[in-house]
Parts: sequence; C-alpha cells; structure tokens
Amino acid sequence: MTPTDAIDIIAKYHRSIKDLRPNAIVQSYKAIPCTSARIKYAHFVYGEALIKSDSMTEESYQELLESFGLIDSYFSEASELTNAKYREYLEGLRNSTITEFRMPNPFGEIEAVSELYNFLGECWFIENRTQLFDDSPLGAFVYDELRKKAIKDDNIRTLIDMVNSSLTRAVSYPKKKSNEDSVFI
Repeated sequence: MTPTDAIDIIAKYHRSIKDLRPNAIVQSYKAIPCTSARIKYAHFVYGEALIKSDSMTEESYQELLESFGLIDSYFSEASELTNAKYREYLEGLRNSTITEFRMPNPFGEIEAVSELYNFLGECWFIENRTQLFDDSPLGAFVYDELRKKAIKDDNIRTLIDMVNSSLTRAVSYPKKKSNEDSVFI
C-alpha cells in the first residue's frame, strides 16, 4: 500500500462515518469501505509517511490517533444489539438510572490509540531521535477515567454531558455535529 492509497482509504472511511444519534451510536462494519484491518493498516502507512516526509503536525497526529481509535468504537459486528443497549442507556439516564452500557470513546478506544501511538512514536524516534508529542492520546485516557468515575459516583449529570457531546473531536466526516448540535437528553 502506498501513502496515496492510504490517504484514499482513510478519506473513504471518514466519509462512511455517520452520526446516527439519538437512535443509534454505532454502525455496522458493512458501512465501511473495506475491512477494518485494511483501514488500520492505512493509518500505519500514512502515519509513517507523514513522519518520513517531516509533515507530521500535532493536529494531523491527533486526527490520526483518534481516527484509528474510532474504527472499533463506532463500528461493530453487533450494531443492532449495541444500538438497542444504547437506547436503553439513554432512557435510563432520562430516568436518572445508570444502565449497563459503555459509551464509545470520542477520542478513540484506549487500546487502539495506544497501539498507533507506540508505532508512530517508534517511527518518529528512528527518524528524529527525539520524543513525539507528549500528551496526544491523553484525551482517550481522561474520557475513559471520567466515565468510570461518573458511574462509580452515580453522577448522572456527567454521563448525560458525555452522551450530549460531539461524536469525535479531531476527525472530520460528513454532517459532523458540534457539541452544541449533539444534545439529546
């Protein structure tokens, strides 16, 4: 795969992202233009190309991490089941009840973000012998810990605020909603 192929695959993937809230939170893997493995591989190829061409910026880095982390966050083999649980979760929050549901992380899933973070950090170090941007995957970790704490503390307001936030921060996709446009509860 060439960097140009990778850019094309990532762009098609971004165009396949849909904000289906409040009726659904995830899409079927059938909605993406190719396998999730190919899309993930495209992120590795493109990220390495950005580093080798000295074109990596903190903004492009953050978008790449988030984009990679969203693949398994907002796409699922069991989208109907996940979306049914999501609707139950929203209804529970409306009634001040926390049901068993894990909202997708708008900064990308921690394991995925960490995988790409480590790869790009290694590529950067090989090319530059310095450390890549320090706290870029921090959002994924903070969001996850904030969610865990809100559940532990029975903090309905924080969970509602999390539901009522943008689907993703750094990734652009058609008809992207801002935080202001994402109020459902």
